[in-house]
Amino acid sequence: MRTAGAIFLISLLAAPAAAAPGLTGAPVLNTPIGARSSGLGRAFTAVPGDPEAVNYNPGALAFAEKIKLSATYMRGYLDGSYGLVSVPLPLGSFVLTPAYMFFNSGKMDLNLSDGTRATVTAEQDKVAYLSAGWRPVPTLGVGATVKRASLELAEAATATSLHYDLGVLYAAKNGLSLGAAYLNSGGKIKFEDSGDPPPTTRRLGASYKFAVNPPNLFDPGADITYSDMLLSVDWSRTDKEKGYYQGGAEANMTLAGGAVFTLRFGYLADRDSAGMTYGLGMAGRNWGLDCSFVPSDSLDTLSQATLNYKF
Repeated sequence: MRTAGAIFLISLLAAPAAAAPGLTGAPVLNTPIGARSSGLGRAFTAVPGDPEAVNYNPGALAFAEKIKLSATYMRGYLDGSYGLVSVPLPLGSFVLTPAYMFFNSGKMDLNLSDGTRATVTAEQDKVAYLSAGWRPVPTLGVGATVKRASLELAEAATATSLHYDLGVLYAAKNGLSLGAAYLNSGGKIKFEDSGDPPPTTRRLGASYKFAVNPPNLFDPGADITYSDMLLSVDWSRTDKEKGYYQGGAEANMTLAGGAVFTLRFGYLADRDSAGMTYGLGMAGRNWGLDCSFVPSDSLDTLSQATLNYKF
């Protein structure tokens, strides 16, 4: 009885802190975590080589060229917080990427009809990933990911499940990339006898990267030695929900001292949280720091920070 009551209460109170609650279970699996991808409006299906692709397209991970540690922290709605660590490990034409994500909704007071009273963590989720990408030819990446999700509600009810991702990315030499992914397939998420289906999601995307000439085109007085831009657009649809479009742009500017300064913006279209996204970054030879901000009229601003280090 205590477990059933906790599940019902959490479904009412903890949902605003979780990632995009819908009609499926384990919404944490669709959390848009990663400062670069969020700054680009979550249009990341066709962006090759970035560790954040572990949540968008495992085929894109096949284009990782160096070992790169990526660690993200996101401040969610209410008191919720998220973290993601991923490390692509290139092995010739193969790339192996382990990753780990967590979600903690914060504390809440539990007051059930049977007299149970306590202060508990409303929801705590953990997801472990192992992704493998392969490039059979230099322009094509294919990948697959297995994920184990562990979810806990009110420190009383738990569920574990296995899920799978598939993805492909084609990167032409002229800067155009096309990507497709099928995410979160697998069994139902069961806290008791009944269960909810996972948030199985289909994604399609295209991106185009090109050099800007002259490099200081947007600011003729700036001491910029090289510039490029990335334009990206995505379509995504989760089972039992409508499809959405999102897009974004990224401008990278290499300064005279070698540091790279980046500006990003994106747009989330045709949804309750529709609106602009923003991001910026700074990178050196081996390190990088990115931040993103997603304002909301009704909820707290989602802010993220991602730290990268290349080995």
